[in-house]
Amino acid sequence: MDDQQKTTLSTFASAVRALLQDKELAYADPAERALVGRIRDLLHGHYGGWSIDLEWNRREDVIKRLRYGLSEDELIGRDAIVPDLIVHRVGKRENLLVVEVKKSTNKDFDGDIWKLKGMTEQAGPYGYSVGLHLVIDVKAGVAPRCNVYVDAELDTGLTEWMHSELEERNDSGASGDS
Repeated sequence: MDDQQKTTLSTFASAVRALLQDKELAYADPAERALVGRIRDLLHGHYGGWSIDLEWNRREDVIKRLRYGLSEDELIGRDAIVPDLIVHRVGKRENLLVVEVKKSTNKDFDGDIWKLKGMTEQAGPYGYSVGLHLVIDVKAGVAPRCNVYVDAELDTGLTEWMHSELEERNDSGASGDS
């Protein structure tokens, strides 16, 4: 496990724990886009020197597209990719974290996983250091799924570590302060 990846994920886990402890958010149970926006707000100032952006669909003046694992025929008609949240340096190929978030009621994960694999592939056009597929049940205050991708593969060690980061600290910090 890479220390930078753990640090990156640990910072993100802190924001998710805060989100999951927010009683007003649990009551409102907003849409995925609102949850991602709240996570970004919670991350503000925690990735010094990096930009944190939502639904970033461009690389300079070119719409982001991904070929990962597709034949030429499969590429035809493919839409642009729009990750839910990214931590990157604008205008450079310095990409730290890419995140796809789903509410627990949405089980359509295939497109998100394909996107995370392609965007973390180090030989690919984006080369994010780490990708996270996060499933949130805001009403229950849990993240039942938090799979981590490194270089186009599920990283079971980091996935287990991230799951424990969210679970253990949420249990110990569930005193209700939000």
